[in-house]
Amino acid sequence: MSAEAWTKFCESLLAAGRSIETAENPSAPSVRAEGYRYLLGLVRIGIEQAAVLADRDHPRFIRIEDSFAKWGAENADNTYLHTHVHADAVYRISGTRGSCFEFLVEVKEGFMHRGAPRNFATLCAGDLEIEPDGRFTIVVGGERRPGNFLALHPDADQILIRQYFEDWEHEVPATFEIERLDAIAEAPAPASAEDVDRILADAGSWVEETVAFWSEWVPRVRAEFDPAALKPARSYAGGADDIRYGNDYYRLGEDEALLIECDVPRARYWHFQLCNLWFVTTDYAHRQTSLNDHQMHVDADGRFRCVVAHRDPGVPNWLDTAGASEGVIQYRWIWTEDNPQPDVRIVPFAEVRDALPAHTPVVRPEQRRATLLARRRHVSRRERLG
Repeated sequence: MSAEAWTKFCESLLAAGRSIETAENPSAPSVRAEGYRYLLGLVRIGIEQAAVLADRDHPRFIRIEDSFAKWGAENADNTYLHTHVHADAVYRISGTRGSCFEFLVEVKEGFMHRGAPRNFATLCAGDLEIEPDGRFTIVVGGERRPGNFLALHPDADQILIRQYFEDWEHEVPATFEIERLDAIAEAPAPASAEDVDRILADAGSWVEETVAFWSEWVPRVRAEFDPAALKPARSYAGGADDIRYGNDYYRLGEDEALLIECDVPRARYWHFQLCNLWFVTTDYAHRQTSLNDHQMHVDADGRFRCVVAHRDPGVPNWLDTAGASEGVIQYRWIWTEDNPQPDVRIVPFAEVRDALPAHTPVVRPEQRRATLLARRRHVSRRERLG
């Protein structure tokens, strides 16, 4: 009644804004503008995870990251669906397989930026029993039973679905619904003052803690930057099992390009992408800022060459900086048997073609436009919740 909870929520947003203002990033207006736009997306996610996902008796999946609301260098090839659960309850996930490359259903606790995250169990699309029409069900929690089943650890509080796309032009997203099985789904009671206090407190702290945590990430990457090398990929606490992440930095002049060369990893899936100075992906819907193993051109010698540049060099493996002179390069090897080390060097933009194998294909403007149109259509298609 005193509006104290709302005031504290607003104070948390002000604190998050101060984290943007004081972050150890270049002070260019475009960098600050990206920071505040990033903060808008976090506010949306913070409110949804505190208000919508708090009802574990009437669960539903929501996207906690998408092409607008981003945090923590999310994968441009992924959609992320999230719900909260009671560890001692029983749930059923129903869905359709679609044709996405893979999806993972993970039982988890916590967020990386809120400390001590844990992954307890994972079920992949390839592990599921699926009906001829593409439908499937997964029972989560309770006593183990035949068919598709995931146990709920006593400390579990979340289910996360990571959906992977390789062929952006053709793959169809899977769909997911969730319901509780061990309790009668009566309508929830109207929100009480205590409920709204908790929602406001959790939403505000989620936003404030997220900004503070990830604002410290890029300065550490920048401080260790070696323009002659990329750091090797490694596992991180809080990341999915079987993923190795490579995180490094680039700095390019107006007429420079960065050439990345690497052996193809022995991995089911891998990709490269660019992130901005707030450690979120750049605009992958309208620009070619990411490339995965299906999209990347591999040369006859079994290596791939990727060009990071401010403008189109007319080659397949271009990563578009969108004019940002500094940023983060991230790559992932997933379900991999090895860990190849990428080589990097800066070359004059005018000499990019000379630095690549003679047989490197030429990508003409009309071909690039068609590629970008396919990217836009894919992102729109995958962000519909069926």
